[in-house]
Amino acid sequence: MRIFIFFLIVFFPLSFVFAQSGQIEGKIVDDFTGLPVQDVHVFIHNTTYQTFSDSTGKFLLNNIQDGQWEIQVRGNGYTSQSQTISALSGKTLEVVFSLEPDPQSNPLFSDFSKGKVKKYKRAVEKKFLADHPSSWQVELLNSDQLIFEKRADRKIQVSSQGPLYFSNRETGYLVTIYFSPFLLEDEQPQLQAYSYFELPEGEGIEERRSNRLRVHQKSPTYFLSQLMIGEIGDFRSSPNPEVSFSDQEGEYFLKFDTPLEIETADGRRGRMYYEGEKLQVKLNGAPTDWSKLQWRGELFEDNPIYAVPQNFNADRVFALANLEKNAQTMQERIYLHTDRRHYWPGEQILFKAYLSYTNPVLAQDLSKVLHIELIDTVGFVWSHQVFRITDGISAGQLAIPDLSETGNFFLRAYTTWSLNYEQAEHILPIQILDHFSKPEASSDEFKVKNVRVFTDKQKYEGQEKVTLNVMITSDDGVPINSNFSITVLDLKQAVYVPERGEIAEQLSEKSSRGEMEDFKYPLEKKGFELEGLLQDNEGNPIQGSIQAFVNGYEDERKIKSEKDGSFAFSSLDFEEDFEINLKATSVKNQPIRTIKLDLKSYPSEGLDLEMVFPKKVERGKLSDKNIQPVKPIEAGEILLETAEVKGKKDKPFGTMIYGIPDNVVESEELNLVGSTVQFIYALMAKVPGMTVMGSPPNMSVRFRGGEPLILINGTPANGLSGGTISGGASRSFYNILEGINVFAIDRVEVIRRLVPQYGDQGRNGLISIFLKTGAELAATQNNFNLFKLEGFQRYMNFSKAQETREKFPFLEIFKPTLFWSPSLISTKNTLSIPVEFQLNELAGPILVEIRGLTDLGEPIYGTFVLNDN
Repeated sequence: MRIFIFFLIVFFPLSFVFAQSGQIEGKIVDDFTGLPVQDVHVFIHNTTYQTFSDSTGKFLLNNIQDGQWEIQVRGNGYTSQSQTISALSGKTLEVVFSLEPDPQSNPLFSDFSKGKVKKYKRAVEKKFLADHPSSWQVELLNSDQLIFEKRADRKIQVSSQGPLYFSNRETGYLVTIYFSPFLLEDEQPQLQAYSYFELPEGEGIEERRSNRLRVHQKSPTYFLSQLMIGEIGDFRSSPNPEVSFSDQEGEYFLKFDTPLEIETADGRRGRMYYEGEKLQVKLNGAPTDWSKLQWRGELFEDNPIYAVPQNFNADRVFALANLEKNAQTMQERIYLHTDRRHYWPGEQILFKAYLSYTNPVLAQDLSKVLHIELIDTVGFVWSHQVFRITDGISAGQLAIPDLSETGNFFLRAYTTWSLNYEQAEHILPIQILDHFSKPEASSDEFKVKNVRVFTDKQKYEGQEKVTLNVMITSDDGVPINSNFSITVLDLKQAVYVPERGEIAEQLSEKSSRGEMEDFKYPLEKKGFELEGLLQDNEGNPIQGSIQAFVNGYEDERKIKSEKDGSFAFSSLDFEEDFEINLKATSVKNQPIRTIKLDLKSYPSEGLDLEMVFPKKVERGKLSDKNIQPVKPIEAGEILLETAEVKGKKDKPFGTMIYGIPDNVVESEELNLVGSTVQFIYALMAKVPGMTVMGSPPNMSVRFRGGEPLILINGTPANGLSGGTISGGASRSFYNILEGINVFAIDRVEVIRRLVPQYGDQGRNGLISIFLKTGAELAATQNNFNLFKLEGFQRYMNFSKAQETREKFPFLEIFKPTLFWSPSLISTKNTLSIPVEFQLNELAGPILVEIRGLTDLGEPIYGTFVLNDN
């Protein structure tokens, strides 16, 4: 039967299809040593799915659309590998790559003059870019990777030490291209693989979207997607399309008459063919196997440098281009589901945040940063952390400090953008109680909507495995698509406390606080923000200039504060721990030593500090005799004498990134008298190859014919040709030491050779000075303030979260949360979702709580008590 349209595709919302996605976790190891390999490029050809392995060899690919994909890995010095995987919504696949050394990884190169190399680079660039009307919008960023070899026939062979990077300003993509060696005179580059990276958004975002749509309409994917939905206006011949399910989730069979003749409104023509009886495609029309499809004609864009990736979501971009943006359409609302609503100090609060949008197609244009705060009833913020938002979802954990004070608290979840709307932040009352107390259990009636739970047995004993089957259905009992989270509590150790704000109420539409142009709070699309303050010695705000080194020497920034001393770092994208070293000077060029810096805070305007919490009651007898309150001394007991434990002082800094130094000179070896000049000459006597030139104040030292880089506690204190820490000319060794009390110096490490970790700054070696620790020496630290901060928190799965309890003996023996999962997906093709967990030693009633959203954004929820007989 011939059909032009398949109703599943028409009525299944595309926004949900692209929101429902899987992820791939993996590890890359050396096949010979078994050791992890870092900085390996992991990507899916012709897509934006890409990442690099970290120092442990691990990588993570997020938001992979359903279907088959071929993952490629390419690392310097190793042969490339690939694996075909099947991504599935809500599932995490695990893969391992064992890479073998590549004997061809060091291609030969010939010695050419600078002029010839420059000429050859221009010729290679022209080969890749061709005579394209948009070539002026493209730039080859790393032509220094090209290798030119003169062969016996005098022809030039071109290869590369790695991929080439082309930046296309027109489409906003950085295109990574791997190619086979070719002859510059006779051959065109043969591409092995390529991938796309989104360039940062700036001015002209609407123009970029328009350009991408225009380019997409030159791709085979576009015309295949038209066939998928029955649009045949561009086809000269009758395609007679048929669409049917394949056996691969997220993919379909497309059948049409070939050759397919295409003619667009502007007169451009082309034709398409495919091998076999049917063509297997993804929902957006992209073929699973591109080798099965062939096309000809001027209307197709064949050069990937000017194209868009195959996972390009044209429907969303088209909707964005035609959608009016205002306070109503740009609204986002938050609901927070936690594993419990009462905790002990030292535990992890496990959560999943759901964001609901007035118009889901705008989700990618809205907030990417979720703020979670732990606040007490006087408004003090105990913890403030940030988490990534991906496709309207964020999941993670918040570590509870080992509090000396327990009682009533609030979890506050918000985005900066949501604060522009009435009651758009989610305030969740929780209790953090001592280990002998619990909240009074609630007798509220449980509410259920579109959720069913079945067990494999009627009754379970202690430590027995439980299997639940969760069904998400419509009001008519038919399975539906949804994204949900589930928590299972042991009611012998935990207590059911009802939510203050239910999911349906929290995600209902709110009123804005004025029009968008009057909004008070910014939209965090690219990262989180830090706020800082400069103060004088009396604690008063002071204006000044700030120089920052982020994570050592990898990123240097210069900013100026406002007149009130405030300054900020915006759009930061760091994972977990990172460091910022700050130096500030006033407008009078005087050092500013008091600097404050932390995650930017946004005070709540709707926190009800008088909220009624459940009554605190005694927990009862504890199951471990070792966990008891402190008792008074009984008759006959004695106290032992206080024992004094002497510790060995460790050096304040461990091994630096430059590795093992050539010389280490302790300050005790220098017989210091307090003079800067005497210190320099005493150091020279201990360091072979060090020479001193000039006299104060222009006295300097030399290694390798030039002045070395000077580090103070690991931070560069001088620079070469424009890279100085003071922003002016390079300062001499004497100038730097003059501002330091030489008696505060603990040791000096010296490297007389090239130090590649510091680039051009380290070409003449380095002198690394370490100062003694102690508050009395704070003023000697060359005016630097080191801040250790936390960026985006990574998601920790339930088993890892349980392991953190081992740090606290009073938590290890308890397990109030038996199971938690924030990433469960149901589809209309799946009858039920299985969930397995093990009971504690003492069996009793268990509570199951489920919260989530359907593909249409409708809330689902259900709370059930099982094993209660």
